[in-house]
Amino acid sequence: MSVIFISEFISRQALETLKHVHQVRYEPESYADPAKLASGLINTDAWIVRNLTKVSADLVQGAKQLKVVGRLGVGLENIDLPACAQANIKVIPATGANADSVAEYVLGTSMALMRAYAPASLETLLGAWPRPKYSKCHEIAGHVHKPISRSFLLPVRTPTR
Repeated sequence: MSVIFISEFISRQALETLKHVHQVRYEPESYADPAKLASGLINTDAWIVRNLTKVSADLVQGAKQLKVVGRLGVGLENIDLPACAQANIKVIPATGANADSVAEYVLGTSMALMRAYAPASLETLLGAWPRPKYSKCHEIAGHVHKPISRSFLLPVRTPTR
């Protein structure tokens, strides 16, 4: 069974999934203390980090059993890539893992901005009825990058009786 050290926050669902298959040491506040990181890496096969953990050459060199560093989030600027390569430690970023979330955010924010939800809501709460002002028939079609809009073309499910 592999030993995984997690030095920052991870969702409960992801943590429980990992615990079913691996031995997990979850210390979400250890990122701030290099001594805690060093002790957490003893006899560890994999290390999962986010953006606050500094994966330094000293930590990598001291982690004799470490085989892989998994990076949750975007960017690898907090990981000493040359030190990992020299120690033969694979670095695996979560590239594309949040693509659906980003697409949802882009579409939701685009619609909110194009339809002026915030000012229309505020005016309505203040007692006005600004429907003519904000009913300009704005459509999102053609205003969003096609790969993002395609990600929302979900199959329609027909309820069975």
